[in-house]
Amino acid sequence: MKNSTSLVLIGGFGFVGRNILDVIAQDDQFDGLEPMVIDDLSNAVPGHEALDLPSFAGGYEDAGAIEFLKAQKSEDNGRVFVFLAGETRVAESKDRPLDFIDANIANPSKFVMEAVQPGDHFILISTAGALFDGTFEVRTSSAYCPKNFYGATKAAEEMILEKLVELRGGSFSVIRMTNVYGRFSDKKKSAIHAFTRAIVEGGEVFINGDGEQSRDFIYAGDIGRGIAMQAKRVRDGEAYDRVNMLGAGVSTTLMDVVGAIEAASGDKLNYTKIPAEDLLKTEPRDVIASAEDVKVLLGDQITDFADGIRETYTYYSR
Repeated sequence: MKNSTSLVLIGGFGFVGRNILDVIAQDDQFDGLEPMVIDDLSNAVPGHEALDLPSFAGGYEDAGAIEFLKAQKSEDNGRVFVFLAGETRVAESKDRPLDFIDANIANPSKFVMEAVQPGDHFILISTAGALFDGTFEVRTSSAYCPKNFYGATKAAEEMILEKLVELRGGSFSVIRMTNVYGRFSDKKKSAIHAFTRAIVEGGEVFINGDGEQSRDFIYAGDIGRGIAMQAKRVRDGEAYDRVNMLGAGVSTTLMDVVGAIEAASGDKLNYTKIPAEDLLKTEPRDVIASAEDVKVLLGDQITDFADGIRETYTYYSR
């Protein structure tokens, strides 16, 4: 019988959270991780109501969230928090910088100080792209060099929350994700999801620039398994890395994304290329994570891009 550990998912009914819950429910190696969710439902995936698990329908900033946590039974070995909340729209960070400071630094800091107890472990879900400028392969050891304000807030969040968790008597790790796509992405507006919706619905999309900018795209099921693996290692008292990377270890251009979606659907995507020069200046040209680093949590079980796109297309065609 595996030890039981409370797994507190902040934002657990959204895109990534639903993939974590799906993996835990289906894979016996994660038995003993007992999920509970705090979610304001603003990005909740349809069907979350049917999930039978403890949950608080409200923001993690609400006083009710802390009361919810206090009411839950917890084993002596501490809880594992997975913090998925925050502002992620890069393009909006230059227009709403103070909102990003609140969402990515101030509010999470207040939550840590109120929620984390001695013996708890706090996993911050962060970004592998915006923390860096896109001029090199990203490693877990790479020094911060964000190209936009969003990336700056995420760098600050990593450093500040680590120290606050330590002040509270807990332990800390961070998982940096590249560009995630796949199932349960109903509320996502990123390129793969927008392109897939358009080809299913017969709509039109715009491609910024020449479409040759590239990203490291990782299938959401792999993300769910990687995060659950980190929580399992903490639960089992195994060694774990403080900084982790989840990605595919390969980079794919937007035009190759278009080709993969067209291959999966058998149709042509209706798109128009636009200059978008101001936006592109704030984004890394290319993002790729170290293939060695992503294996720490995923091993060799990384979903092939074409297979992941087919699964995503099937999900949107349902």
